[in-house]
Amino acid sequence: MALVAVMLGCVSCFKDEVQGTLLKIEVYSKNVKTDDPVKTTTELYSYAFNVKKGSKWSVTTWEDALAHRITNVTNPDYTSEQREDYDVLGTFDAEAQYQVELDLRSEWVFMLIVDPTNEVYATRLYETPINLPVTPTSLHLYAANASGSANGWDFVNPFPDKVRESLIPTEDEEEEPTEEDPTEEEPTEEDGNEDVIE
Repeated sequence: MALVAVMLGCVSCFKDEVQGTLLKIEVYSKNVKTDDPVKTTTELYSYAFNVKKGSKWSVTTWEDALAHRITNVTNPDYTSEQREDYDVLGTFDAEAQYQVELDLRSEWVFMLIVDPTNEVYATRLYETPINLPVTPTSLHLYAANASGSANGWDFVNPFPDKVRESLIPTEDEEEEPTEEDPTEEEPTEEDGNEDVIE
């Protein structure tokens, strides 16, 4: 009887397994090498494509990134299988700690994060966890850097030689206090007594 109870318990465990997670991504930007990274506040577009285990995908051009178009590169002699029909559209909140969220429910997904303002993007082939409702992570979209890979992400800078403006505001750009309008006159005692009738 004890063995039966253990087996039933194991079956129950398998039934409780839930594939997928809410991936929360904290994104940082840097446009000048000497600057410190800053939290990304310009809008990001994020997509996830449900893909087969063992398949390999890529975003080959900046135009493809803007069009959320991915290419199957599983076979070195691949033809040109492409997809634009993403399965998950992520959300973006500039005020949140994790600005990007993707609700992933497939076992394997290929993700694409695009920063159209700073003209960079990143991709990642990702196996979603089991019984992990929320997964926090981070992503560095540094337009100051050349393309590369880190922490599972493939970062692409299509315009590495482009001179970019710093994302850190200068003193001149700081908001100055508004001055009072000099044309507005203070009320005189005479003005204040206009409605008094003796």
